[in-house]
Amino acid sequence: MNIKHLSVNRIKSHTTSAIWKIFRFVLLIGICYIFIFPVLYMISVSLRSAATVNDPSVVWIPREVSFESIKTAFKILEFPRAVKTTLIMTLGSTLGSLISCSLAGYGFARFKFKEKNIAFGLVILTIIVPPQTTIISNFINFRNFDVLGLTRLLHLIIPSFPETINLINTPFTFILPAFFATGLRAGLFIFIFRQFFAGMPKDLEEAAMIDGCGAFRTYVQVMLPLAKSAFITVLLFSFIWHWNDYFSASMYFNNEQPIAVMLNQMRALLQDAKLFNFVTNTPDEIRTYLQAGCLLSISVPLVLYIFTQRFFTESIERTGIVG
Repeated sequence: MNIKHLSVNRIKSHTTSAIWKIFRFVLLIGICYIFIFPVLYMISVSLRSAATVNDPSVVWIPREVSFESIKTAFKILEFPRAVKTTLIMTLGSTLGSLISCSLAGYGFARFKFKEKNIAFGLVILTIIVPPQTTIISNFINFRNFDVLGLTRLLHLIIPSFPETINLINTPFTFILPAFFATGLRAGLFIFIFRQFFAGMPKDLEEAAMIDGCGAFRTYVQVMLPLAKSAFITVLLFSFIWHWNDYFSASMYFNNEQPIAVMLNQMRALLQDAKLFNFVTNTPDEIRTYLQAGCLLSISVPLVLYIFTQRFFTESIERTGIVG
């Protein structure tokens, strides 16, 4: 009886375990489908010809694979030029954020100074302040950019030198704030670095001080090599947010606009192209062109994520970002 009873319990345990594994597998597949569905839909529609978009017999796999929509979207978006502008803005801003925000985060984590908590509270406050409240003042500053009055001073000495510098329509509207830890989402990046460095053992810095390292040398030679996970987190966040930023980019760029602004204007650009007989602009064609444009716009971040997702997952776990 005992052997029979143990056998029944073992069967029940195995059955429960199998049911739970199946349920977990189905749940994960469902969640993955929710996230992957937009990408699959973009690929499916982008590869269809306009004549087969509304074919009820076609669900995912097109009857005829056509790259005409992708070619048209590539031309309408001025894709090489838009990607070049976006990459210069994104890579420069990301580099600036990594340098400045890591220094600020290390300072908040390790150094004691007067009103430190108030200063860090102001940094956190920048996370919740919407960019719409500062866009006008920032635009004026970039339109009439002057470094501590030096530009006007040079203008007085050399009349041919401009009194102010116009940074509108240049990537410097994003790059300069990033190098001074005031760029896009800089408050969050400082918080990430601060939390990471605060969790590092102080014995490392004490050992470096014994070896004669100053604060900056300790930061460069000891702390930076250990902060790989935090740097990867900030790098990916900064790259994606700068790449997808529309609001600030639409304010600072009037010509040679980044990819996010070009994508938002794609419907109007299609109307302009129709005037020159580039496209016919039937409703079905507009649908395929828009989906092709979206697919092109996410192609670079998607490739980046494919090659870095393993490091990204590890860095998220180590920096303690949840929710």
